[in-house]
Amino acid sequence: MKEILEYDYARNRALLMKCNRIYGVLFFYFILSSILLLLYSFLNLICIGVDANLIMKAGAEPLAPNYLLLLIDAAVIAPMMIVFGLMITQRHHDLSAFFAAFFTTANLILFIVKRNWAFFDRVPISFWVFVLYSFLGLTAAVIGFHTNIIFHKIELLPGYPQFNERLDEQNIKIDQFQCEYNRLKRTSSDKMEELPTPQLNENNNE
Repeated sequence: MKEILEYDYARNRALLMKCNRIYGVLFFYFILSSILLLLYSFLNLICIGVDANLIMKAGAEPLAPNYLLLLIDAAVIAPMMIVFGLMITQRHHDLSAFFAAFFTTANLILFIVKRNWAFFDRVPISFWVFVLYSFLGLTAAVIGFHTNIIFHKIELLPGYPQFNERLDEQNIKIDQFQCEYNRLKRTSSDKMEELPTPQLNENNNE
């Protein structure tokens, strides 16, 4: 029985460590990818000013308004994904994983619908950057949701979060001592009973 308990603890501890590793990877992914998307959109909007004269001389449509739309999209979706990522990895919030999947899917569909936008024909890398970000964000949200399911099952198991038999035995002993102490405290009385006064035999006094 003890070997079975130790095996269960070891298995549950390994699952918990795996969940924590996944949370760690997702935590950095959500933050770094969103920051990089914002930087990419912002720098693109600034850098196109160098080629503005050439674009206007060629009679082509200016790129600035289109890059501004990309920056707006990044300014909306990226902070949301950071918040959802923190809620998934730190609070293990299932609804945040659902919202993250929903908004990244909506953003992915938006860019696929706009695939024939003339702007993307001239700057195809922008299309692929946003599509890749949305697809990877959707994948991360699904992984986070699946990890949350496993984590919620683990946190209900006996021994969570240490899954250490020795610690559990110590806690059981402490709980038993605390229960006994509380029982004695409830049954004990502050009033001290008067002890009977011994009476000496009158014959002994004589």
